[in-house]
Amino acid sequence: MKMIIVLMALVSTVAFAKDKPAEYTVAVTDNGFEPSNFKVQAGVPLTFKITRKTNATCAREFTVPSQKLKVDLPLNKEVVIKMAALPKGEVKFGCAMDLMIGGVMNVQ
Repeated sequence: MKMIIVLMALVSTVAFAKDKPAEYTVAVTDNGFEPSNFKVQAGVPLTFKITRKTNATCAREFTVPSQKLKVDLPLNKEVVIKMAALPKGEVKFGCAMDLMIGGVMNVQ
């Protein structure tokens, strides 16, 4: 009986950990999004914490066209963006100017 309870607790913990979002901290600088490339696990929700630290670029929004996501990035304020889990593949993100400044999420 104890073995069954331990196994149930372990399965619940693993299921909870899989639903916990993966967190990424990003800065928008004169160089663009830093970092600009991420390895992301498929099937896991995402949380981005993005702070725009410059006015010198067009990266005043965070867009993910394939997800129809567009979020304003006010200067010097952290913005928390929650995203659903992504399927495997390459997902591009960037500024609103046709991803002139951007990066890639490699979903594996």
